[in-house]
Amino acid sequence: MNYTRKPVVINVKITDLQRNWLAETSRKIRDNNIDPVPPSERVYPQHLLGVAIDLLMNAEIDWQQVRNIEELRKELQL
Repeated sequence: MNYTRKPVVINVKITDLQRNWLAETSRKIRDNNIDPVPPSERVYPQHLLGVAIDLLMNAEIDWQQVRNIEELRKELQL
């Protein structure tokens, strides 16, 4: 993956539960640091979403066979 590309803004709808989990989890990750972390290295929800996309991009899934979200969840064993 090339992580030096400039981020772009997208509009994504997620559930309240997912939004809260992203915020809480990124806060926990930031709190794991004892020493101050430069702003460019801090973890925020957008970073977790980016990692999730990387996981999907690298998943062993035959995307030509996936027809809906339930099939995708099954392929990912969720």
